[in-house]
Amino acid sequence: MQRPYNVEFSGVGRCGVPKRVSAVESISPAFVRTKQLLFRPFRFGLWARLAVVALITGEAGGVGGGGGSLPNLNTTRRGDDDSLAGYLADHWANHWTGAAHPFRTPGWEQIQPYVGLFVLGLGLGLAVLLLWIYSDCVYRFILLDAVVSGQCRLREGWRRWRAAGRRYFVWVVAFGFVAFVLVGLVVGVPALLAYRAGWFEKPDQNLGALIGWGILLGLVAIVLVAVLAIVEMFGRDFLVPVMAFGDVGALEGWERLLDMMSSEKLAYTGYALMKIVLAMGGAVIFSIVDLIVVLILLIPLGLLGLAGYFIGKSAGFTWDISTELLLAAVGLLIVAGILYVVGFVYAPGLVFFQSYTLEFFAPRYGPLGSKMFPANPPIVPPLAPPAAPITPAVPGDAFP
Repeated sequence: MQRPYNVEFSGVGRCGVPKRVSAVESISPAFVRTKQLLFRPFRFGLWARLAVVALITGEAGGVGGGGGSLPNLNTTRRGDDDSLAGYLADHWANHWTGAAHPFRTPGWEQIQPYVGLFVLGLGLGLAVLLLWIYSDCVYRFILLDAVVSGQCRLREGWRRWRAAGRRYFVWVVAFGFVAFVLVGLVVGVPALLAYRAGWFEKPDQNLGALIGWGILLGLVAIVLVAVLAIVEMFGRDFLVPVMAFGDVGALEGWERLLDMMSSEKLAYTGYALMKIVLAMGGAVIFSIVDLIVVLILLIPLGLLGLAGYFIGKSAGFTWDISTELLLAAVGLLIVAGILYVVGFVYAPGLVFFQSYTLEFFAPRYGPLGSKMFPANPPIVPPLAPPAAPITPAVPGDAFP
């Protein structure tokens, strides 16, 4: 049974579907809807559930992609350095040298014992990836429902939207596969032709052709990736509402969406450009906020880690495999906690961008507009109280 919508919130002070607005004009009502949902009043439980939605959908901004440095494979001993840093450098240099040596010239005899583990790990990784994509597809509908209705119920939303999310999941996987093939063909076929022509064997003799065709290939690849990204954005922003409130599959949803877009090409082009500008601005703002939050969290975590080190050292704990596994588990919990806090902080951005899409699209799609801006019933004036009955006068009575 479909859950009724919160009519008081859905209207945000407006009754009836408003007129169609441009991409720029949709910004202000999106801010109003965001403040209405998150701050009037502030509901911690709602923010906590939206943090889960932000993490699963991947909408929360990253906290930086810095990678670790490569291990030092130099076998030179540092016997003259008796410091702790020198000892650790020698230890890890020997450790990584020994670990990396078997992989310098691998043969089938060396690889064969690990083939089964490799296939198993690849299968598990693919299963986890598909499970995450499926969850992301279902939670797209949960996010849509939360912004429209003002309520975010994860378990109820999962039961309600998993069928629509399954249909959207099929579209996402199919689109991802086609996009991967297209990019591979556009980049791989010219590179293969250049290789077969011998351009890579004698690059100095074909330098001009390599540079010219390389620039052209790069531009074509950039245009293709940009077009695919815009298609993915329109699917995420507009196809999901059409599938949710039109109760249709992905293909029929695209037919309806393309029919609506064909009559307003300029408006949807402006939406795409404005969405890119807003996304860039939001990425900068929330990256700074996330960095500040992470730095604040790292201070007490660092102090706790230092205290734990000295406590473990005084208790006589040794560095063995069990200690490493324990530290790895604690590290994963800490990373998960930090990511959740980042998702919590990103709740305003999550609601704003979804609200921006809906404010632009709802006046153009009737089933969505009727949910977001329900018309108030006509006000009927109260009936006048019935008149008192007239008592006929009796001869001899006084005149009233």
